[in-house]
Order: sequence, then structure tokens, then C-alpha cells
Amino acid sequence: MIRERGSPTLHFLDRYAGIPAIATLGHLRRKRALPSKTETIGLLRTVAIGDTVLMSAIIADLRSAFPRASLIFFAGPSNFEIAGMLDGLDRVVKVPIHNLAAGLRAVRSVPVDIMIDFGSWPRLDALLTLFSRASFTIGFRTPGQHRHYGYDLTVGHSSEVHEIENYRQLVRALGVETVNGPILRTPQVGVVPANDYAVFHLWPGGKLSKLKQWPLESWVRLVEEFTGWGTEVVLTGAPSDRGCNDALIECVPHPVRSLVRNGAGLSLQETAAALAHSRLVVSVNTGVMHMAAALGVPLVALHGPTSSKRWGPISEKAIIVDSPLDGCGYLNLGWEYPAQPPACMKCISYETVRDACRGLLEKQKSSSHDRLAKGRQSPVLEDRTHETVGGG
Repeated sequence: MIRERGSPTLHFLDRYAGIPAIATLGHLRRKRALPSKTETIGLLRTVAIGDTVLMSAIIADLRSAFPRASLIFFAGPSNFEIAGMLDGLDRVVKVPIHNLAAGLRAVRSVPVDIMIDFGSWPRLDALLTLFSRASFTIGFRTPGQHRHYGYDLTVGHSSEVHEIENYRQLVRALGVETVNGPILRTPQVGVVPANDYAVFHLWPGGKLSKLKQWPLESWVRLVEEFTGWGTEVVLTGAPSDRGCNDALIECVPHPVRSLVRNGAGLSLQETAAALAHSRLVVSVNTGVMHMAAALGVPLVALHGPTSSKRWGPISEKAIIVDSPLDGCGYLNLGWEYPAQPPACMKCISYETVRDACRGLLEKQKSSSHDRLAKGRQSPVLEDRTHETVGGG
């Protein structure tokens, strides 16, 4: 889904061409003061579906603080669709980041009073912000990334907190109160199964994505478990994941194979609708995981190389399963792989994931029973209320 994040060539160019460009241009530019009046705010994030979902919380905070301001999101090709699903935005501008000249034109096409760069390490985003038609710019000062020289105001980026807390620090610098969590509305699109179903998302994105995959045989066992419980399974993924999903389905026993559907290649709107109507989502760390959390769906999130402290789902309905292997959870910005990465995902046991799923399903069943019980009592309560009102 996020081809840009896994490209060694782009990483190389971004670092070895981007750092000197930002350092030189930034030192030639004088810092400016925050405008006295804010009518237009730009938010720039050119990659990462999950990070963009997290920004839904920040958009809600900005909307409350600046109710009359226009909020413009500058997105890249990979996160343009998900940016368009966020409430509170007035416009989403697509920035073609593989063509620097075209990208600069796109960013400069809309002047803003304040531009906030939410990128933590790409020098490209810092360069786009530097050349934007913004009166004032804010961005991260990330240790070791040398990208902060051109901003009018810098905010320290920490590896010790969840990324959403770093985002909140950016807007707190504007005096914005940060109280909202990530949220997505359920799209009214797509066709979902009529029966109860769970969604499994097997395929992470980004650099060395295979190291974030849970073993295929564990997924097959989990599919068999759910279909044995009478629950259908939908396998989501990018269009390129369709063949991999088909291969998994071929491993499922014939008697229950008809209960497994290949949902790879759905649009993000359709994927969000499938997530929202499911009983449960099981996902590796990827954008779909954050979408499920923001939709409020019960979720089991599997973390190996990724640090759940930095990148875990933000949801009261989520269970996080971290690898028990020492040395895992080492990813901070997303690409700091050791020379010999530990087999983090292989050490997440099938039984741990199965039991987490079972616990969430049992909790749902208990909640449903409680709602039914309250529903049976509600007519009596309504009668008493009417009696009280009438007696007054």
C-alpha cells in the first residue's frame, strides 16, 4: 500500500540530497513570527495511512480551536484516499511526491497562514514545507534526522511516547487544547457479508515488511478456529495481496473454505465499511489496524518489530499482543532494522492470539446480553417515567 516507505532509493536520496538542501536553504531564511490572524491552516503528511488516521484526532482539535479557519490537508498518492475520509477538512490536495517540481507546485497552489509538517523524518516533507506559500511553518526537530532548519518554529520529536503525542505537541505550540482521539466515520459503501464475520489483515507495508508478518500457518489455524465457531472470515489487503490471500484460502480445509472471502483490492472506503461491520479485526501493525481502532471495532493487534508503545492502536476495544522475544519492538521511525533482526512475529503464539480473540468475542456476547436485558426492562421504566411526569 505504501510503496514510498519501502524504497531504498528514495530513502537514500531523501537523506543524502535532502539534508544538505534543507540545511543550506534553512540557514538562508529568516525566522518569522506567528500571524496575528489565522484563517487557513495547512497540514502536510505525504505518506502512511495509519499516521494519517491518527491525525484525525488533531484535525478535530484544530477545528475546535479555529472553528472559522479553513483546514487544508496536503497528502501524497498513498494517503490521499484516507485523508479524504477524515472529518473536519475543507480540502485535500494531492502532492505527487515522486516528481519534486510537480510536488512543489501542488503545495504552492494553496497559500496558508500556518503550515504544520507532521513528518518525523522525511526531508522531502520539510523541503515542501519550506517552499510552501505559508506565512508561518511548524515542524519536528527529530534527533539524528537534520530536517528542522527551515521551520519558523520547531517542536522536539520523542521516541518515548506514542506518535499521536508527538502530533499533539505540534498543535499545542499554537495554544491548541488536545482532547480528541482518532475517529473515522463508517462509510456507506461496499457490500458486507450478511452473516457474522471477522476481518483478518495479514500484510503489513513499509520497509522489510516480511519481518512484520505473522506466520501463514498461524493464520490458517485462526481461520479454521473462527469458521469452526460459525464466523465467516474476510481477508483484506492491497490489490497486490490478492494472490497471497488466495494461497491462504487454498490451505483451509474444503468444508469451511466457502466461509472465507478474499477482500484484497477493495478501496479504503470499502475496506473501512468491511471493518466497521465486522465482529472483530485481527491485524498486524499497519494502516488497517489504525483504521479499525478509529472505527471503534474490537481489535487484536499483533506487534513484533514495531513498538506498540510508539505505534499501537488507540482504542479501548483493542488488545495488543506484543512479541515475547527479547529485543523486539525496536522500530521507532519505521526503518531502524538491525543487521540480524530477531524472529519477533514467529514468537507470537497461536494460542495467545486465539485466546485474545475469544476474550473479545465473549465480552461482546456479555454486552449483548446486558443490552437485551435492559431492553426488556425499558417499557416498565418508560411507564414509570410517564407516571411521574403526569403526577406532577
